[in-house]
Amino acid sequence: MYLCKLKFTIVTSSDSPETILRTVPLPEDCELEVISCKELDESRLTVCDCAVISDGDPAVLTKAAETKGVKTVLLAEGSQLKDLSAEQLDAAHDIFAMPDGLRYDETILAAHFRRLIATMKNEFDFRREKIYFETAIDSIPDLVWFKDSKGAHLIVNDSFCKLVEKTKEQIYKQGHYYIWDIPREEYEKGEFVCLESEDEVVAARKTCTFDEKIKTKGGMRQFKTYKSPLIDVNDEIFGTCGVAHDVTDLHNMNNELDVILEGVPFPMVVYDDNKVIVNANKEFYLMFGIHEQLAKTTVDEWMNRYVKGKVKKIANRDEFMINYGSEVRTVSFTQQNINDIFGETIGSMILFRDVTVERLYEERTLKEANTDFLTGANNRRSLDDHLEQIRKAEQITFITVDLDNFKQVNDAFGHHKGDEALQIVTRIMGECFPQDFISRLGGDEFLIVISRETAIEKVKEEVALFQSILRAEYLKIPEFINITTSIGIAIDTLASCGRYDFDKLLRHSDRALYKAKDNGKAQFFVY
Repeated sequence: MYLCKLKFTIVTSSDSPETILRTVPLPEDCELEVISCKELDESRLTVCDCAVISDGDPAVLTKAAETKGVKTVLLAEGSQLKDLSAEQLDAAHDIFAMPDGLRYDETILAAHFRRLIATMKNEFDFRREKIYFETAIDSIPDLVWFKDSKGAHLIVNDSFCKLVEKTKEQIYKQGHYYIWDIPREEYEKGEFVCLESEDEVVAARKTCTFDEKIKTKGGMRQFKTYKSPLIDVNDEIFGTCGVAHDVTDLHNMNNELDVILEGVPFPMVVYDDNKVIVNANKEFYLMFGIHEQLAKTTVDEWMNRYVKGKVKKIANRDEFMINYGSEVRTVSFTQQNINDIFGETIGSMILFRDVTVERLYEERTLKEANTDFLTGANNRRSLDDHLEQIRKAEQITFITVDLDNFKQVNDAFGHHKGDEALQIVTRIMGECFPQDFISRLGGDEFLIVISRETAIEKVKEEVALFQSILRAEYLKIPEFINITTSIGIAIDTLASCGRYDFDKLLRHSDRALYKAKDNGKAQFFVY
């Protein structure tokens, strides 16, 4: 089972940091081990992921920072930081600068710990995924490499190292002529050398195939290479990657094609210029759950039979859905023409890749960036994006919702009960306003944005119904019987304002909210 176990050592004379840290909600598949001590034990550092220094000699920061793999955090009040030297401050990976007199404030310190844990979990996941990647490419018998935009090798697999008889450390950031032990003058002539084709790949912005002869220590070798541009999130190319299959000993094109197909660790299918499938590797049959051979079947017939839905263009990728047992998988593919010696297209090959996990991760990352961690409601960042999207709506209504007596619940029963109350109000808002945008502004204050045209009386009915349902829900839980809601409503139309001033509309709904509270709470008021 995959589990991220984070080990904390807290140097402090107080129990508060450990208590607060243990109340922080943890990411999925994550657990903590926390030990508090008054002085830093060097033996503890060897098995510690993070040392939080709150009390004691600040010089301990330097000692902790020198321990490989240990993240150091300084917890101090603002006035205390002035007494520390630049060297001591630089020794800390992070600084929890707390207000004077509030070193162990639960809300602020818990927020610091949440961000710290999230960062450490992401670093743990990154290291884990790096191991996945390195293990995968080292398991491939073909040569695999990644270069930067200047042609320097950054990552290569074991097969690459074995052929050139150099270690990965020796190859790192080196050019072609050094790696293959070719005099620079001979390299620049281009004879019997893997000619630089990165420019062609970059210009095409897609995977390109090449037949390349390379002069090695063991003699001349013939490679079929596949080179692709590396494109970042800004659609800019920052390097290239390549896969090279040694076809030196192949005697004809059919044998070459068979070996290449089975050597590539991705599903691949080849078809002729009439779109009739002529070959496919075992990975292709495994991915699509095909048991019979597809010879003489056209690509279109296969697509109609096995592909779920239509091909979609996403950024620079082509993707479609397939049924994989009881699951639906997302598959990305790239197509490459096959040309004869005269440059005429005689067929094509398609390389497939299962990107289901990647798409789920992208969706989860996007959701986490735009939603409140505790309640699942939209956050302020998401609210700003939504308001930009609805600027041309004919009518916009802001409904500001605040929980009455919420602080009493936190004080009397603890923050975990307060969190439960916030989760309940978020759920009921979603049920009562399913078409509308719900955002948590902070604390126990929420904003419902309605961009549909709705009469004020209809809005009042919806708000009253929401208050009634929420009140009934809270009455089921003894700790929440005193919680009610005060609500402020503000409406504006594009016709009346010409251009929406959302800050002004929010102020109006806030004023209406305060009016509702001044009138005795547990009610709503329209600005």
